[in-house]
Amino acid sequence: MQRLFPAERKRMIDQFQKAAEAAGAVVKRFPSLAATAAHVRNTTGAIIAASELPDDIRQALAPVIFAAPENYPGVRSCVSFARAGITDSGSLLLQLSDHLERSATALPPVHLVFLRASSLVPDLAALADTIATLLASRPHSYLSLITGPSRTADIERVLTIGVHGPKELQILLLEGE
Repeated sequence: MQRLFPAERKRMIDQFQKAAEAAGAVVKRFPSLAATAAHVRNTTGAIIAASELPDDIRQALAPVIFAAPENYPGVRSCVSFARAGITDSGSLLLQLSDHLERSATALPPVHLVFLRASSLVPDLAALADTIATLLASRPHSYLSLITGPSRTADIERVLTIGVHGPKELQILLLEGE
């Protein structure tokens, strides 16, 4: 990701938050990983599903217990890590290893996603090199773009939130890194 002057970085963060919230996500900004982890511990149950968490985040969440995949349907929250955020759409890029990782992000009603502010890019085109690198490093993984909570509409255009995935998407934006 690119280095930005503080004013440009703040503008990108503000623009990302506005776009993500317009898509129905909740964006919470934190000065540190410790503050973010404390929020997760205070707002989720003692047992959560986890998908593709870096070691520093997994350790910061202790003493949270991570559910086994067979228990994902009964868990209230999932925590995952976004490889990037797309400023103009408020979208997140996740890299997932297998169908169990995808289940962790789709089954619980609340999905909390850690996103480092330094990983924001202006648009999808700016992610081309990142996507190529991620797929080359783990060729059997797949990438998922998420914009807002799960939503669907029937033939009468009645919108329903949370039918095919989480009802709530919380983006935990780490500004201080």
